[in-house]
Amino acid sequence: MAGTRQILQRRKAVSNICRITRTMQMVSTAMYKSYYNKWLAVVDYHDALAQAGYLLLSSQVPIENPLLKENSSGRSVVLAIGSKRGLCGSYNNSVYRLLDVHIKRARSIGKKLDIYAPTGKIVNVLNYHGIPPAKVYDDIGEMPTDSQIHDMADEFMGQYMAGELDYFGIVYMRFYSMSSQQAQTLTVMPLTELIDDLATRAKAIWPWDLSFEDFYLSPSPAEIIEGLGRMIIHSSIKSCFMDAVLSEHVARMVAMRNATENADEMIKELTAEYNRARQTQITGELLDIISGTGDL
Repeated sequence: MAGTRQILQRRKAVSNICRITRTMQMVSTAMYKSYYNKWLAVVDYHDALAQAGYLLLSSQVPIENPLLKENSSGRSVVLAIGSKRGLCGSYNNSVYRLLDVHIKRARSIGKKLDIYAPTGKIVNVLNYHGIPPAKVYDDIGEMPTDSQIHDMADEFMGQYMAGELDYFGIVYMRFYSMSSQQAQTLTVMPLTELIDDLATRAKAIWPWDLSFEDFYLSPSPAEIIEGLGRMIIHSSIKSCFMDAVLSEHVARMVAMRNATENADEMIKELTAEYNRARQTQITGELLDIISGTGDL
């Protein structure tokens, strides 16, 4: 059995860790509430964009635009969004497992896959597996600014419209609720697949007795689609980052709560062990005193 001094030192160390994990849990809880309010505030905006995009694609006369066509350049891009910091459980491993599916699929069909990622833990995971990203966004914080998202969206849109890109998708941790998050892929381009995906997530689109031809649009749909597509792509990228940061804080809250509970349990066990060691020490000292008295 360890001595009482060693037990006290271990208990003090565990207590310090417990205070740190409890503080980190409280910080993540506050950050989660802040981002969750922002997430709720833009739900209707995302739905409105999905409805507008669905309206344009439901035209009986197809709209001609490079964003709506399929390319055959043999190059795909996946933006992998991981956690900014650690101590969030298996968050980044879940993102990497889904990303690995894209990597294996690209190899099997002989296509080039470029992986883009914001600076963070997912970059370390990729480097560990020997998969260096094609580009790392070093200037992006926990949540990118609107100008950074615009620059990112314009870069991918320019490549796609020039025929240099066949596919652009985002691998991220989608946020459903406080108790449900899951790694998913959102196909951003071709734009038709993105609008189809967003339309299934949105609220009821239009009454069934209405069609595209029942609406009058000015300017024409062909002129609207590029600007609307830019808004939808920008909104989708921002939504993925918002989901990712929400899921990260939830994961860290759960991990730190579990760590705090384990530390509390360890403190109880160390306290009991200390009491037993101290009792044994006292009993030994009493026996020595009694034995010495008997010799006299």
